[in-house]
Amino acid sequence: MDDRFPHQGQPVALAPVARLHRDLASIRDLWLACETEGACNAHQRHGWMSLVASRLLPVDRSEPLVVELRDAASGAPILLLPLALRRKAGLREIVPLSAGVCDYTAPVLARPVAYTPEEARGFWQAITAVLPPADRLRLDSIPAEIVPGIPNPLALLEGIEDSTLSVSGVALSGPVDTLLARSFRPSFVKQIGKTGRRLERMGDVRFVVADQPEAVEDMMETLLRLRLERFRKLGRFDILASQPYSDFYREAALQGLQGGSARVMGLKLDGDWLALLLLLHHQGVMHGLLVTIDEERAANTTPGLYAITQAVLHAGAEGVSYFDFSVGAQGYKQAMGTEGRPLFRLEEVHSLRGRAVALADRGIEELRARLKGNEALYERLRSWRGKLRRLTHRPAKGGETDERPTEG
Repeated sequence: MDDRFPHQGQPVALAPVARLHRDLASIRDLWLACETEGACNAHQRHGWMSLVASRLLPVDRSEPLVVELRDAASGAPILLLPLALRRKAGLREIVPLSAGVCDYTAPVLARPVAYTPEEARGFWQAITAVLPPADRLRLDSIPAEIVPGIPNPLALLEGIEDSTLSVSGVALSGPVDTLLARSFRPSFVKQIGKTGRRLERMGDVRFVVADQPEAVEDMMETLLRLRLERFRKLGRFDILASQPYSDFYREAALQGLQGGSARVMGLKLDGDWLALLLLLHHQGVMHGLLVTIDEERAANTTPGLYAITQAVLHAGAEGVSYFDFSVGAQGYKQAMGTEGRPLFRLEEVHSLRGRAVALADRGIEELRARLKGNEALYERLRSWRGKLRRLTHRPAKGGETDERPTEG
C-alpha cells in the first residue's frame, strides 16, 4: 500500500449513477477535491483541463463532455472522466479532452481506490449511458495506472487494445547524490559526466528552476523560439507554430507559479539559455512535456540530455517518486535504460460512417508502421507532410501524430 493513499483497496458500492457536464466550471470544487483526496494524473488536473477547454477545444472543433460518476446509494463521488465531442466533416466523435496536449487518458478518482474489472465495467456502462450520440468513440493513450499503484479503470475494460504508442520512465528513490548511478545505465551516466565536464570547460553552467513570472516569460519565449527554429531546419511541422497552442503553453507555465502543475527549468551557459524544459508535477510524479536546445551554442555537446538529468536530480530532491519521460520511443530513452510501459486504446463505432473512418485510420497506422521499416523513405514522407501542414498551418487530427510536442 502506498502511504499517500491510505484508502487504497477499500471496497466501494457497485451502483454508479452518471451525470453529464458540458462545462468545467460547474464541477470545479468537486474536481479540485478529487485532485487532493483521490488519484489524478497531472494531465487531468482541473487547471490544465480548463486551459485546454478554453484555449484549444475551439481550434479542435470540440466541446467538453465531463462525466461525473457517483454512488447511487450514498451519493458519494466516484470519479470524473473528461471527454470531448468533436465534429469534423459530418463526423461526430467522442474523444479524450486533450486537443493533442495531454499524453494520457484517465479519469480523476474521488478516492485512490484500486477498482476491479467488474467495477470498471459498471462504471463504463453508466458513463456511456449519458454520452450524446456519436459515430465513434475513440480513447487512445490509456495508461495502466493513473499514478503509480492506482490502476486506471479504463485499462480494465473489455475491448481494450494495445496502443501504437508507448511511454517510459524511471522510479526515483534514495539519496540524490547517487540517484543517476542507481537510475540509469552506467554507459549513459558516464556520457552525462563527460558532457558536464565539457560544458564546465566552455563557461559558467547553471541549472535554473523558474520561480518568478519574468523568468517564466523569458524561458518560455526562448523555448518556443528555439523549438520552432529546430523544426523548421528539420523540415517538420510543429504544433506550437499555431498561436493558440503556443499561448496555451505560456499560460500553463505561468499558472504553475500559482499552484498549477507546470514547471519550467533550463540550463544556462554564460548567461545564455542552452536547453529548456517544460514539465508537469502532481502527486509525486514528474512528467516531461517539452524540451529544446540551442543547437548552434551546443555544438559537440548533448545539453538536452544533461538538462534532463538535472531535472531528474531536482525532482528527486523534491521528493518525486517517478519521473515520466512521456510518449515516444526516442533513442535517448533507450540509451538511458528507462523502463518502458504500455499504453492502451478503446474504440467503439456506432454508425457506418464511424466504421469507415475507423477502418481508414487503422489502414494509415499499418502503413505508417511499414514505412518506419524504411527509415529514409519515412523521413522524406514526414518532411513532405510537415511542409504541407506548415502551408495550411493546422495541427494534425486530434493531435495524434508521431510529431508530438514532447519531442524536441
